[in-house]
Amino acid sequence: MAMKDLATNPYDAVAYPGHAFSQTHPAHLATIAHIHGMNPAPTATMRVLELGCGSGGNLIPMALQCPGAKLVGIDLSGRAIARATAEAAELGLSNVSFEQRDIMAVTTELGQFDYILVHGVYSWVPQPVRERIMALFGELLAPQGIAYVSYNALPGCRLRDIARDVMLFETREIDDPVEKVRVARAAIKRFAEATDAETFHGAALRERAKQIEDIPDNVLYHDDLNPGARAFALHEVLAAAEPHGLQFLAETSFPNNFGGARGPAQQVLNAIPISEPLRQEQALDLLIGRCFRQTLLCRADVALHRGLAGFSFAPYHLAANVQEEVDKVDEKRPGAVSFLFADGIRLAVDLPAAKAALRALGRTWPGNIRYDELVALALQEAGGGSDREREIERLNEALTAIYRAGLIEVGLEPHRLATRISERPVASRLARRQALASHEVTDLRHRAVALDGVVVRKFVSLLDGTRTQAMLLDELNAFLSEAHASGRGGPALPKQATAAEVDMHLKDVARLALLAG
Repeated sequence: MAMKDLATNPYDAVAYPGHAFSQTHPAHLATIAHIHGMNPAPTATMRVLELGCGSGGNLIPMALQCPGAKLVGIDLSGRAIARATAEAAELGLSNVSFEQRDIMAVTTELGQFDYILVHGVYSWVPQPVRERIMALFGELLAPQGIAYVSYNALPGCRLRDIARDVMLFETREIDDPVEKVRVARAAIKRFAEATDAETFHGAALRERAKQIEDIPDNVLYHDDLNPGARAFALHEVLAAAEPHGLQFLAETSFPNNFGGARGPAQQVLNAIPISEPLRQEQALDLLIGRCFRQTLLCRADVALHRGLAGFSFAPYHLAANVQEEVDKVDEKRPGAVSFLFADGIRLAVDLPAAKAALRALGRTWPGNIRYDELVALALQEAGGGSDREREIERLNEALTAIYRAGLIEVGLEPHRLATRISERPVASRLARRQALASHEVTDLRHRAVALDGVVVRKFVSLLDGTRTQAMLLDELNAFLSEAHASGRGGPALPKQATAAEVDMHLKDVARLALLAG
């Protein structure tokens, strides 16, 4: 994204997919920083800079949700900046601006920022640009600011590079992006199938070839067929950051730092003091072969609190995508209830207050609940004993264990969304607009979500706050009738919608975090 002639910029030749990345949202970064003892800027008045912003898919949703914030996007691709600027103008946004500029040309005239985001750039630009990115963190980051940088990580990417070696060699003399991707796909398939599956090399090449089948062409072109791309160990990135007065804060996956480490690997990590986060993190990568990192940096003079000793949920709002499995009974644990979390993770819970808390979180999803309200709800449902303080202590122990496992989210700020369906429901303005042109929309938790079919897309576009459920049914049936009359219906499109289906669609839209508060 830097130091290339604009006419030959590969991001102008082949557009990179742009959408929201929940792990980059300042509300998430602020929470991690606050847990570490920092005083991060509130999102309502924050200043955000994104280097390599593409077509604005990450910044524009933030700007819509935080009208008092100031956001700036920089990208070398003129086409991407033109799309971002046009989209912001269509949405009437005055708090976000986009500028076509080389990262090397960014200076301190932009001012200071509370959050600086660099996603999908660091591993794919030349070394001078990487050095400039770190320098800009040092020059532009506010005293309590947070810098986010993602990159391909070692040692995990060494296996990925086995396949890259094949594809880069076979396409070394091809310039046309479409032909380059076609030849690369054919080459990796041919070479993988010809290897000895019993060898380490053959097994690794075959596994990567399977993964590549699911990678979109534009992503494969930019991520894997860029000959200058390289991966980094965490200690290399931190060594580059240190001369600019920066230190390691955390990964965006905090606190589930040991995810993927089991048994003996967990024991190795537990033996490393929490006061040595670099050793812990680097050891984790060596144990699980992590391929991608999303690292947070802050100023070196900020005193950080490491670990969760003394952690309290009191300042935060809690959320969890969880449902009670009422039909599952564990005969070995009378009174235990099975809860199903996102990604198919199950947890058996027997503490009455913890069961009540998880039920409350499940009812509230995709919204969150302030901690003190959650405690009150949990104790009320559980009945509570005579020792209220002990009940709260036990509940906190259970919630902390679930939080450490990455199954509960905490946030300094409540989510700006609705979980209840109003008389005239309103979907987010951005999602309504996106649904007209794409099956992928941005939800109000800053995630890219897929809408299942043209009917649901039409339904979302109708949720502008002017229609009751009866009116939505009429509009939907008019759409279906017109589609079939024009020959665009097809066998997959229903002839008519029902009131029950409208109700189901509304519940689904609410569960997808698309309803505005």
